[in-house]
Amino acid sequence: MRIFPLNRGMSVRLQSRLRRVDKQLPRKVLADKAPNLGSLIILGDGREDDVIVSLVCHHLDGSKTVGMVKSELPRYGALENLKVYVNEGYKDIVFVFDQEDDTPSKLGGRIREKLGEIGVRCEEEMWIARRVVRFNCFVGGVEFMFVVVVNGLDDVGGPSNKIEDHLVRLAGVAVRGDSKDAWNGLGDVERLEVVRRIYADRDVAAEVFSQHFEGLGLLDR
Repeated sequence: MRIFPLNRGMSVRLQSRLRRVDKQLPRKVLADKAPNLGSLIILGDGREDDVIVSLVCHHLDGSKTVGMVKSELPRYGALENLKVYVNEGYKDIVFVFDQEDDTPSKLGGRIREKLGEIGVRCEEEMWIARRVVRFNCFVGGVEFMFVVVVNGLDDVGGPSNKIEDHLVRLAGVAVRGDSKDAWNGLGDVERLEVVRRIYADRDVAAEVFSQHFEGLGLLDR
């Protein structure tokens, strides 16, 4: 799948970061235009998600182009504009965000609660994997698929799980405490090599980001 960033600022930043990985990478990963998208990825407010999600979509290797937007609001606040996106024609939506201190089962309940608060009705909830849940939702009479992909690994770092769990595992760093602190403690060259490895080796990426492959793969149908 190819990515079409909907935020101008995110688009510029993403192109710059992808170019550091490989000069040709923005051309391979990002779409110039996005007619009749229909599918959308909503990212939480983390720093690394846009590059990692773009690389996972690249590895999925489908023909579809999907929109991507990055929230300026933390956690569940990223869903405030969900009804707007559905009314704009997005019928398959994936939300990617950090687990932090919640358990996966608790997240499912809190997501349903937030959807109810913004006027979205859910008729079905199906766990695809431990950190991937699919909802069948409605806004008015409009039906759409809403998938939540939760960043985090069980055996990395402390109780607050996040996307940096996956990155420090690839870096081979022993974490005492918070994985984000461990990741930020690495040098620029070390962090860049980890991202290049995600790009270069699909099998490694699929193993370490298994829930992302599962959840984002639902867009390519």
